[in-house]
Amino acid sequence: MSLAVSLSRLRMASILCFITAIGLWLAACLTIPNEFQVSERQGNSNSSSPEESGRPLGIYLPYIGQGDATLIRSPDGKSFLIDAGPPGAGRKFLLPLLKQLGLNRLDGLLITHYDLDHLGGVPELLAGEDGEVGTIDDIKLTCAWDRGGVPYDSSPGLIPYFESLQETQTPRQAVELGQELALDPALKIRIVAVNGEVWDSSGNTSRVDLSPETFKEKENAASIALLIEYGNFRYLTAGDLTGGGMLNGFLTPDVESLLGEAIGEVDVLHADHHGSLSSSNANFVAATSPQAVFVQAGIKNPYGHPASEVVERWKHVGAELYSTEGGAGYILTSDGKDFQIETIDL
Repeated sequence: MSLAVSLSRLRMASILCFITAIGLWLAACLTIPNEFQVSERQGNSNSSSPEESGRPLGIYLPYIGQGDATLIRSPDGKSFLIDAGPPGAGRKFLLPLLKQLGLNRLDGLLITHYDLDHLGGVPELLAGEDGEVGTIDDIKLTCAWDRGGVPYDSSPGLIPYFESLQETQTPRQAVELGQELALDPALKIRIVAVNGEVWDSSGNTSRVDLSPETFKEKENAASIALLIEYGNFRYLTAGDLTGGGMLNGFLTPDVESLLGEAIGEVDVLHADHHGSLSSSNANFVAATSPQAVFVQAGIKNPYGHPASEVVERWKHVGAELYSTEGGAGYILTSDGKDFQIETIDL
């Protein structure tokens, strides 16, 4: 067989794979029930105060290996998962957490972007402990949100993610910049960045052009950023969002600087990209100035996350770091005024 024929077949296989992914994407885009639709850009006028709810907000950051997954327990008892870690994390780490909390369903799942270490755990999580969909131990999911579009980079976990949503008949929707996820009237969960665009409290938008070929990590730069507010408490999480840092000799898009300027100070922040050198730039760190920073990274991970330079930047603004690289996870609780962080070990 000639080299030309081999290359032709390789290209055809890639095209078929792409078409399959698009087909599954369309099939998974079902309508989300009205009670879980994103609200209008101006926000949720029916929000209740922490004093009215009388219950705390819980944010669980379990150890899941080298990846990201955060469970939000709203004051009203709703459960919302942000990312699901790498393959293996769903069964090994997330299912035990849900079992410990007495949960057999999730009211929402948001995938910040299409990297394997953020969506790889979805299929096994939804299939439950026996690994089979359609059995009594399945984790029921009301709806799934992601950034829409197609991957900028290779995404081996995308088709299994689509297939699991389709198999479990889970509705899926792409988020829009500035929208608020209507999960709990006591919370504001706002989409403040997605696909290189950034939203501020005045409703203004700004964007970074992700098209230049010189950029590295475009998929990371397209990450969804969420601002979660409960009373006066503010929490920011943004997947693997990039801040213009160099990685393997390539420049990453600086979306972080725009986001930091738009959002301003927060109380607690989930460090972008596991504390990588491509993120947590000086402008972003100074603008957000959190009291505490979470880092999700695996034990002795090969990437050196979190980078020592990044750790020093956060410490310089007075932030206390809580990293899972030691093997333990954390739970944050807030009454809308103050917050406390404790270690959890599943």
